[in-house]
Amino acid sequence: MNILTASVGKDGGIISNVDAVKQALDAYVKVRNQSVFESVKEKMTNIAYKASQNTDFAEKADIRNELSSLPITKDGGKKRTGNTQWVGLYKLINWQRKNMGLLPRGGSRKYVVGMKISKKKSFSNTGANDYVKQTQYKIKKIMGDKKAGKGGGFMDGKTKDFLRARARGSKFLRIGWALAASAMGRPFERGDFGPATLERLSGRAYGGGATIDKVAPGQSVFTIWNGAGVFDLRYKGTPMRSSNDIARARARQEAGLKAGIDAEIKSMYKIVIQRNSQDWFGKKMKVTAV
Repeated sequence: MNILTASVGKDGGIISNVDAVKQALDAYVKVRNQSVFESVKEKMTNIAYKASQNTDFAEKADIRNELSSLPITKDGGKKRTGNTQWVGLYKLINWQRKNMGLLPRGGSRKYVVGMKISKKKSFSNTGANDYVKQTQYKIKKIMGDKKAGKGGGFMDGKTKDFLRARARGSKFLRIGWALAASAMGRPFERGDFGPATLERLSGRAYGGGATIDKVAPGQSVFTIWNGAGVFDLRYKGTPMRSSNDIARARARQEAGLKAGIDAEIKSMYKIVIQRNSQDWFGKKMKVTAV
């Protein structure tokens, strides 16, 4: 789990588990016309928000290109013939459905979609020169492709939902920082993250969030964290991911947090320089970048 903390003491002193954040906050609170508590809360909120924005994810176009260029060879390495546009994606979707305990979708198998009945009239000799008129029926199965349905059907219409789900999933490692920002009062716009997912992971060790603990009179500890990426939602029962997968997730989240911290530190020093420019440089200056 990736965690950032900052505490405010009775005397206004600040402590953080990241030295650069403490130093920037120490300078920032001196030029702000608000309490130390509010200044630290404001900056911890912004760091969480920017950490979410900067946590790496795959673009939709990249996901689409990657999925449309999956291997299209048969088992054994034999080259496929015919339309192979969706073969790799088809196999991937069925792999996912299998993990979820669902029936596969089939696009290469023919199904009985109807019956064709033909009849033929004939006469049979029953003996004594007596002929009886008979009707013979012949039943033939009509093989075809079933329309998309539960547990069966072609790939048509299935790829869009799958691609959308993959695109949403690519941002999953950001969600802990988004929950932290929301808990501190700065939620993301509607549509960035699903409300059901946010509610399910809010405040969880394997999700994300933020707390403000009053540990003593006049002393508060701010904590933001991101613990998403521990469980594998592709599998039925959501088992824990491998240690290597979790390590990769933590590295991406840590990089996002670092980028969020760096961006907000620059923002703080920008204001510090502007407010002190008259004393430092003899004139007021508008700082555009730090």
